[in-house]
Amino acid sequence: MKATQLTPFDASFLALDTPVSVGHVTLLSLLDREVTADELFHQIEARLHLAPLLRRKLRAPSLVVGRPWWVDDPDFDLDQHISFTDLGGSADESAMCAEAIRFSQQQLDRSRPLWELLLIGGLADGTGAMVSKIHHCAVDGVGKRDLLALLFGTETSLDPHRRWRPDSGPGQLSRITHRVTEATERTSAALRLELQAVTAAPAAVLRATRDTANKLADTLERLVEHPDSQEPHRDWERVGSAPPTPFNAAITAERAWAWMPMPVAASSRLRKATGSTLNDVLMAATAGALRAWLAEHDALPSTPLVAMVPMSIRGQGHSVGSNQIMLTLCPLPTHLDTPAERLAFAHAAMAHAKETPTYPSTLMSDLAAVAGPTVTQLLTQAAAVIRLADRVHLPFNLMVSNVPAPAREFIVGRAARVTGTFPFPPLSDGMGLSVCAQGYPGALDIGIGSCPDLLPDPWRVRDLLQQAHADLIASV
Repeated sequence: MKATQLTPFDASFLALDTPVSVGHVTLLSLLDREVTADELFHQIEARLHLAPLLRRKLRAPSLVVGRPWWVDDPDFDLDQHISFTDLGGSADESAMCAEAIRFSQQQLDRSRPLWELLLIGGLADGTGAMVSKIHHCAVDGVGKRDLLALLFGTETSLDPHRRWRPDSGPGQLSRITHRVTEATERTSAALRLELQAVTAAPAAVLRATRDTANKLADTLERLVEHPDSQEPHRDWERVGSAPPTPFNAAITAERAWAWMPMPVAASSRLRKATGSTLNDVLMAATAGALRAWLAEHDALPSTPLVAMVPMSIRGQGHSVGSNQIMLTLCPLPTHLDTPAERLAFAHAAMAHAKETPTYPSTLMSDLAAVAGPTVTQLLTQAAAVIRLADRVHLPFNLMVSNVPAPAREFIVGRAARVTGTFPFPPLSDGMGLSVCAQGYPGALDIGIGSCPDLLPDPWRVRDLLQQAHADLIASV
């Protein structure tokens, strides 16, 4: 496979590797039985031809401000990417989680292809687990789901003896051509951003806020009866900057993590009755859980929290690699009392967010092109060292993401069935809490990640999320 240069947007994810954060996407897969390292090794070896990116590593750019290249690793060794941990035969779920968290905190070695798998065995009940991580500069959430489907899907072709010859990498002419292209891209992006800087970008955010306020107030008036007032709920008009919370401050490198399955069938009647989606239910339940948690800590703001929501723009037939997402800011109805109000609010908020994303993919690409990965990484690391997030707050409180389910279940090794796939939500400086869902046949598998210095017990948030989901279902 010929060498390719990272896109500006893909290269920007390299800046996530800092003293307090990591740039890879991590997923815990629960297995209904233990799997040996040999089983996993032979399964991956037989399917490597389906995922060339697993044999590719980064090559530094010719210029300091340039973007790296993906090149074939001539010294690729599958053994360097698969490891096994035996917990002794009597370990429980908490020991498994501790091992998974430890693995997730370790940054990937940039001298090798940017992915690793960890098998966990020795659990008392005879089950197993697999933790997978791959750098965000290579794939987004949907891309990783599709990659796992290639490696562990039941209908994938096997070819353990297919020959593979590494490409020699970009030649001098290619490197010179891309230097010129990069310089042109950076100039064009800077001009576009300059034209938008004074009016378009801020105006777009303000316009989206005002439009959302009016639209959601109308929707709430139509979908929810207010016993004490005939006027629509107008709190949306005050939505602007993200309100302060205990988990919006400078983070450390430590992580806490909790997980839970959210059965899809449980909310089917609710969704049919209200016209809402599974993602609307996730947003409303998250809002209910955070409302309760903040109230318990005497920190509930009167205005809604603001969530950063990634949305896939990946088309049919798109290759597994590269990031195909845009970002939007979406208010979370933490200020509303009842589950029905929160669901109606979340439904209208997400509908509007899809129509008018705060950060379209073109804007993010232009910003990444102008800054360049080296400058972005230096600034990000410097901000972490001086704890800039304690003084300058992000425009959002947390990230809430939802990756749709694969078509079929996964099988690891000879016959171990994957029973759940739970993400480790990424954190960044200033954002000490994140809620991510990975769809799997029959459920939304949710991971709740936090910096324990800011939110010590994500399991409490998990319990409140379960209760908020139950309250939504009961509201029908």
